Amino acid sequence: MFLRMLKFSWRSIWRNARRTVITGLAVGFGLASLLFTEALMQGMTVHMIGATTNPWMGDVQIHRRGFLDTRQLGLTVERPDAVLELLSQDTTIAAYTPRVLSPASLSSARELKPVTLTGVDMSTDPDVTLLESAVETGSYFTGDSMEMVLGYRLASDLKVELGDVLVVTAARTDSGLASSMFLLSGICNFGNEQLDRYSAFVNIGSARDLLQLGDAFHEIAIVLPDAHMAGDTSLALWDRYTDRENIAEGWTELAPQISSMLDLVNVSMVIMSAILFGLVIFGIVNSLFMSVYERMFELGIMKAVGTRPGTIGYMVIMEAFWLGVISTATGLAIGLLIIWITSGTGISFGEIEFSGITLSRPIFPELSPGRAWAYPVFTLLLTTLAGIFPGIHAARQNPAESMRRSL
Repeated sequence: MFLRMLKFSWRSIWRNARRTVITGLAVGFGLASLLFTEALMQGMTVHMIGATTNPWMGDVQIHRRGFLDTRQLGLTVERPDAVLELLSQDTTIAAYTPRVLSPASLSSARELKPVTLTGVDMSTDPDVTLLESAVETGSYFTGDSMEMVLGYRLASDLKVELGDVLVVTAARTDSGLASSMFLLSGICNFGNEQLDRYSAFVNIGSARDLLQLGDAFHEIAIVLPDAHMAGDTSLALWDRYTDRENIAEGWTELAPQISSMLDLVNVSMVIMSAILFGLVIFGIVNSLFMSVYERMFELGIMKAVGTRPGTIGYMVIMEAFWLGVISTATGLAIGLLIIWITSGTGISFGEIEFSGITLSRPIFPELSPGRAWAYPVFTLLLTTLAGIFPGIHAARQNPAESMRRSL
């Protein structure tokens, strides 16, 4: 009975092939647009997270409690040697690097600018940040205590070139002031306003000597195997590196504006899906009602010869199911083809700046299998359910009235 009904409903939807094709294409294009938008949003999410964490921040950072709020020079990471030893043995961590951070003033022969003096460990920093690859002019650190790397915006503001002398003045831990001379050895471009205009990078040993920190440091930047792990609160690393003195925080807490924007993207996808699925339901219902009204005489005869109302309603629902199969197959074919093409070429939106982060590289759509199945399944399910109302309407028709209205 079931297979016979499937075959009969399949033949029924092709009695008006033009309407079936138009309905299938309309719903299919809607599904394809959803799949492509989902892939584009996932690609943008990966791009945004990478643009936030890869250049400098890292996936996780460890600080002394209160340091990010006050930037006090004395709030260095407690038990630094023990923390570094623990990090070196942690298999859940891909790389890490310690840093020294301090507000300072940087002067050239013609200008004076406020900066964040950043002491970099040249042996571990390349595994965590893009500072080395961001150097466009000059060179990365070689170990010379007088080397300094500036962002191109800051170098322009100070009106300096490679080899020029720069003087850093900063507060020491004993509340006194200290100055030191450096030579501009490199100019970098992160595509980040904060790093390119307000940061001056020196060797970590030089920063420690200037600030009289000894072997202490203010921050440890950590890279995880997957940036999404930073949002997993169940990981043991949060308890391992967070105590009464130190605190470990992921990029979602360090850059809440980015995390909020990504949450907003997910909400917008839910709203867009709801709108599209609503249109799908109305389109299928409209198509089935047209089909029912075209066959009023036929349905009236079927009821007159003893066909049960449930069978007629079931037949209309099966027609909706076949429309869903056609629409889903069409949408999957079109959507996956577009995603496959654009995932290789990328989509460039020019240069966009958001929260100080410049997005200039193309976005490559990517569709994770974990979410790709949801849209086709919901499309098929909703198109099938959309056949219930037209099916009930067809089942309740009076045979005599149906045949009389169709004449």
